[in-house]
Amino acid sequence: MKAKGFTLLEVMVALAIFATAAMAMTKVAMQYTQSTANAILRTKAQFVALNEVALMEMNRQWLSGTESKQVTQQGETWQIDKSTQPTISPNVQRVDLQISLYNQDTGQVEAGVTSLVFFNAREQQS
Repeated sequence: MKAKGFTLLEVMVALAIFATAAMAMTKVAMQYTQSTANAILRTKAQFVALNEVALMEMNRQWLSGTESKQVTQQGETWQIDKSTQPTISPNVQRVDLQISLYNQDTGQVEAGVTSLVFFNAREQQS
């Protein structure tokens, strides 16, 4: 009479297949979590950039050359680097914003997260 059930070899092969599938699923889950965190960080950086543009427009700031500053918004500390370029019109300038994460502990910029270009108009004198 033949015994019923699985042999040790069959159980080991099944466990190896399950372990391989579990590792693959874990890797996919980790990549999903990381890409979601990166998307959240980029979204926060875009809000920081748009806030800076709004501040420049409200204060009617005309930038000369470059400017850098750190701000705390959206639960993070950011470095905002601004630079300008002239355009055809003397009353319009191109402003390039680079938004980076700023590490307060080391006092260094960690990584550029996003950039934004906008055109700043000087108020016309009447």
